Amino acid sequence: MHVKIDENSSFIYWEDIELMFAAQSILEDEPRHDLCLQIYGPDKIAALKRKYHFLYEVFKTLEPNFVHGMLEPLLTYPLADFALNEYRRHLLQMDPAEFIQVFFSLTDANTADIADAINNDKALEALFFERPYLCNSYLGFQSLFRQAQRYIEEYFSLAEELRTETFAEMIKAAGPNVAELLNQVKAGLEDMPYLEFSQQLMGKTFRNRGPYVSFIFAPSLFLPYRVLRLFGRDQILFISIRDETLQDDAMLQQLKAIADSTRFKIISLLGESPLRGLDIAEALSLAPSTVSHHMEQLKQAGLINEEQVKNSKYYSLSKNNIQALISRLSETLGK
Repeated sequence: MHVKIDENSSFIYWEDIELMFAAQSILEDEPRHDLCLQIYGPDKIAALKRKYHFLYEVFKTLEPNFVHGMLEPLLTYPLADFALNEYRRHLLQMDPAEFIQVFFSLTDANTADIADAINNDKALEALFFERPYLCNSYLGFQSLFRQAQRYIEEYFSLAEELRTETFAEMIKAAGPNVAELLNQVKAGLEDMPYLEFSQQLMGKTFRNRGPYVSFIFAPSLFLPYRVLRLFGRDQILFISIRDETLQDDAMLQQLKAIADSTRFKIISLLGESPLRGLDIAEALSLAPSTVSHHMEQLKQAGLINEEQVKNSKYYSLSKNNIQALISRLSETLGK
């Protein structure tokens, strides 16, 4: 499906992109749903992780902000007629340094320095220690730089193995949810500017606000998050179309996180605007290490978003998850 909504926005839905998200979900151990477990079963998934052990092990060394690096090139790729094999070929034909630059969103590094790091251990070590937020393992970092082609090949081979009749049937069954989101996007863009409507869908206030040339809205059943935003020249917003209910254990984790007085103050601060950890530390007269501990607790509970901007992390409220918690409490306590 490719629907042109207006001159500056469009709506897309392709099974081949869903295959990428299914692969992504397996690599992330399905943090948000168990759809792959339902389709393929635990033995098949375990076998796939063993078969693509290089991909899986390198993936696990990436920091959370960069696990979707294979999706970043979509910002400069024509999505109107997306095909998995063509996208795979496109990435394999990229200059290795350019691929790494896009994968990690290294807009502040030139390709010559990255190319040097690919071939030179000293340059690679310097890049790794200058940007510890990219990857939590030097060996994983080195493997991705030196064997990017293998990483790409295994990623798409994994995705292609997920193309089964059951997968296609599940995609087809999601048709009504796709149509519902399309109507929601059309109606929303009639009433609100593109960026403000995007913020509403994502449930957060964006730090990076463009300007963007075009806006693409894309539903997903297998997306391992509620919403995923890619931005550069344009903005792509992937939105989950799963019917999600906040489970008891997740609700209790969120309530436990909020029950701490310091974390409650942090949430109150973030209700005003996105902030860096250092800004929060200064506002509450806390040590940065103490703030980092509390932010990790709030992030694990799904109450905040984290956005990496060079060496700084900006935090904002996850308004969708907070609203889901409020709704669940209202339903539970209002009985």
